[in-house]
Amino acid sequence: MTLSLRRSVTATTALIAASWLISACSSTGTTEAGALGTSGAEPTTIAIDTSNQFVVAVTNNAGQPLQDVRIAIQPVGTAPPFTATIRRLENSERRELSLTEFRSNDGTTFSPRVYRARQVTVTGTDLVGKKHELTKPWGR
Repeated sequence: MTLSLRRSVTATTALIAASWLISACSSTGTTEAGALGTSGAEPTTIAIDTSNQFVVAVTNNAGQPLQDVRIAIQPVGTAPPFTATIRRLENSERRELSLTEFRSNDGTTFSPRVYRARQVTVTGTDLVGKKHELTKPWGR
C-alpha cells in the first residue's frame, strides 16, 4: 500500500509541476505599460512645484476638475503634517499656496524658520471618484 501511495504522490507532484511549467511558458500578455517610444510611466495628473521657498504650487493635469484637494507638508522629524485644503481645482489650473496657509491639527502655522520640510503630498478626487495622489520630496 505504501508503494501505491508513493506512486500517486509522485504522479500528483509531476502533474502540478507540469501545469506550472505550461502556464509559465504560455503567457502571452505583456507586462509593459504605455505605448511604444515612451518610458512606460503614466503622466502625472498632479504637478507640485516647491522651487520657491515661500509658496507651494499645485497644478491639475487630470483632464477634469479635482475636488477636496488636500496638500500636506511633512516636516523632518516627528512633527505632525501641516495641511491646506482646496475645495475644487479646475483642469489645467495652477494654484499657489503661501506657506502660512498650512496648519497642523492643533492650529500651528507652518514656518520654515521653525520646521524644515521633508516632502509634500497632494491628494484629490476627480468627478468620477478616482483618487489621485502624488508625493514629492521638498525642493525638487
